[in-house]
Amino acid sequence: MDENKISLRTKLAIVSAGMISFMGILVETSLNVTMNTLSNQFNVSVGTVQWITTAYLLLVTIMMAAMAFIMRKFKFRSIFIFSATAFIVGSIVCAIAGTFWILLIGRMIQAIATGLATPLMFQIINVKIPSQHVGTYNGVASMLTSLS
Repeated sequence: MDENKISLRTKLAIVSAGMISFMGILVETSLNVTMNTLSNQFNVSVGTVQWITTAYLLLVTIMMAAMAFIMRKFKFRSIFIFSATAFIVGSIVCAIAGTFWILLIGRMIQAIATGLATPLMFQIINVKIPSQHVGTYNGVASMLTSLS
């Protein structure tokens, strides 16, 4: 077997983790243009709505910082399944949120997923991709996160 060959499974793992990362960053970024609408919808101040962004970014950062520990304790597959499930559950909670606080909880669940998926994508690249292709894959992954 060619040691430079990258398996379809590895490529799909990178794409899948990348999609969660992309969606997580995209929903965080897009929140900035909805603050007034959310303020009116939930009858709270814009300052209160800003807590969604603040708490989201804080939790993403905490999860990313904890990933070194998490990756030592759990397999990539388990982390990915948890991340994907958390993102779906968080999205459903956000979709059905009738109050600001339920929306905030849904966004926190999404933040956990994003905080896990983003470093997971780069770790899969650094561990599973042959060294002569790591730069290309890291560049594409960085472009994906920047695009969102």
